[in-house]
Amino acid sequence: MSKARSFRERFPAIPMLYRRALTREMALTTGAVLTVLVAIALVVLFIRLLGDVARGELANEAVFSFLGFSLLFFLPVLMTIALFAGVLLPLSRMWRDSEMVIWFNAGLSLTQWMRPVLAFAVPFSLVILLITLVINPWAQTKKIEYRQDLRSRSESSLIAPGMFAESTAGQRVYYVESLNPLTGIVRNVFMQSRIDGQLGLVVAREGSHTEMPDGSRYLVFKDGRRYEGTPGKLDYRIVQFERYWMRLDPVPVTGKETGIRQAPLNELLADKTPPARAELLWRVGVPVSALILAVMAIPLSFVNTRARRSYGLMTALLLYFVYNNLLSLTQAWVAQNKLNPWGGMVASHLVMLFAVAALFWLRTRQFAPRGRRA
Repeated sequence: MSKARSFRERFPAIPMLYRRALTREMALTTGAVLTVLVAIALVVLFIRLLGDVARGELANEAVFSFLGFSLLFFLPVLMTIALFAGVLLPLSRMWRDSEMVIWFNAGLSLTQWMRPVLAFAVPFSLVILLITLVINPWAQTKKIEYRQDLRSRSESSLIAPGMFAESTAGQRVYYVESLNPLTGIVRNVFMQSRIDGQLGLVVAREGSHTEMPDGSRYLVFKDGRRYEGTPGKLDYRIVQFERYWMRLDPVPVTGKETGIRQAPLNELLADKTPPARAELLWRVGVPVSALILAVMAIPLSFVNTRARRSYGLMTALLLYFVYNNLLSLTQAWVAQNKLNPWGGMVASHLVMLFAVAALFWLRTRQFAPRGRRA
């Protein structure tokens, strides 16, 4: 047989075989890495939100909603890391198990691995693009609307266990010993109110927040006492109750929070200001970086089986952080009008594309197929 026969003619079943095997491994690895990253992010964000609740900066009823909004904001970055690892780890395993050597001896070149990698990475990057361009701005808008709704409800959203909380109007001071975040019931409640010069103190075993069908909100105290009187006088009145209802007036919100992160795509394209261009750069840059990193993982996956060590993983981590910092730096420069928006849009990606080409050149020189060497 002539050596000039193509790879497909000599081994017609091999292309489909290696693509199917690689795609399956990439999908499983990417899913596993993404699951771990999401779990870690959920724990970190949940602890941070619980801290906000303990400081009285966030209502306990909003914890899980804000957890979802925050996770969705970081999801594109987590998906980028998962895709990078999902391509890098299976290929590194194939190097360690000497499978790559077998494929090279069969006539498969390193650049031919780009096709199955791109077939897997392109749809994944399009999902990231959809999240950054459409879903995330919508989610951030809903987050702000929800936060403003909580602020407009009442001072009940400020109550936090172990801390004194003052109402917006300064007419009431609250203190609760403990709070059940699932039921919203507080234990050992203390409340001081001052209305028309009259000082009122309420001490109760427990309390809860209740919303009526007409939208009015109340604090309901159970099994306690109320002390009423004028400071400096002895004519205090003591009332013992089983259930005490106190209406909470809504707090008006004076303005609506707006930001460039919440701007929808059509408004962002129409806005010619540097901050808008910088935000657009970031939204498009994240999915593009995911695609470039997936291709870069092919030459980075090399493992020297003789030395039984690989610096590819450390190099991959270093290149990812360099790439991410380049995106952040160009975004900051575009926002400060120090860099042309179109230059910033392509600068960091061109640098990494050059690195990808250099890595492929180094690896193809070292591991060219035997059929091409002849």
